[in-house]
Amino acid sequence: MEFNSTEEQQIETLKRWWAEYGKSILLGAVIGLGGLFGWRYYQDHQLETRAAGAEHFAAISSDLVSKGPDAFAAAADFVEQNKGNNYGELAALLLAAEAVKANQLPLAQQQLELALEGSKDVTLSDTIRLRLARVLLAQDKTDEAQTHLNNISADAFAAQRSEVQGDLYMAQDKQGDARDAYRAARDAGGLTDNPSLRLKLDNLAITTEVGKEA
Repeated sequence: MEFNSTEEQQIETLKRWWAEYGKSILLGAVIGLGGLFGWRYYQDHQLETRAAGAEHFAAISSDLVSKGPDAFAAAADFVEQNKGNNYGELAALLLAAEAVKANQLPLAQQQLELALEGSKDVTLSDTIRLRLARVLLAQDKTDEAQTHLNNISADAFAAQRSEVQGDLYMAQDKQGDARDAYRAARDAGGLTDNPSLRLKLDNLAITTEVGKEA
């Protein structure tokens, strides 16, 4: 096939353009496609990882309920391996709850502290602080318990916080302060389905009357 001069000039111009810009365009296309397929691979990998994490979490939570302390070591390992994600936080909370039932309070404290460290949700953080304050109080760690109570900010936890504050005052033999805290819990709606708070107030009232008679 023969080319006329105009066609030859166009071909030479195209060759020069390709020599100058073609490799860059091709490299950009390869990178772009690689990024696309890489992103898809990343998404698929993330889905697979989450599915595996969910399955493992389900097994751990089931073992905690059915096996109790025999499952504590495996659950603690799962929490350690899943720091920074929701499965790790939830497993730590479950492990802490079972540890309390087994009267392993240091383990419960450790797991609640791990869950609090990883939590980015305000409501969840306040829930953890309440549980942690109770566990610390059960170990006579009143100063640490007070610190966590002071950091609870949500109004939704006002009744629970005040009740635990009352328990803390009782541990310090401050019955007047305890009564005020229990009343604050009552006024915040804490008596609803909470017979233990009513009992605490009744016991304090009896104690006060006995003290007056004495």
